[in-house]
Amino acid sequence: MKLFLLLFVLLQPLTSLAVYRCESQGNVTYADLPCPGSKLDIPNEPSAPARDTDAIKTERSEVHRLQKLREQRERQDQQIRDLAARGAAARERKCRSLALQVKWREEDVRESTLDKATKAKKQLRRATEKFDSECR
Repeated sequence: MKLFLLLFVLLQPLTSLAVYRCESQGNVTYADLPCPGSKLDIPNEPSAPARDTDAIKTERSEVHRLQKLREQRERQDQQIRDLAARGAAARERKCRSLALQVKWREEDVRESTLDKATKAKKQLRRATEKFDSECR
């Protein structure tokens, strides 16, 4: 019920908010409806000045030029985004490869004999340093 009343109040026409001043036989009254026998006084709006066709053509060409410029900027922005995505993908591939090399060098250190352990540790350190410098 409350919802119905709320909807009724909200859907009242806004014209009911208008107040009309009526004068009849020297008496002034106010009403929400136009005075009986009165005509609506709608002021004549000044007509828009006739536009010069050259000015219209100039504006259209300017709009066309700006639209072309916007499209060109959008294409450039898309190219930059594409390049950045390709660069990120290439970096990711390289980092995966370097991580795999570090993993292999760690395996080499674990499986190496005593005489080859020093060389395997050196290769592991270098692989780890390369991974850290390029991927972290």
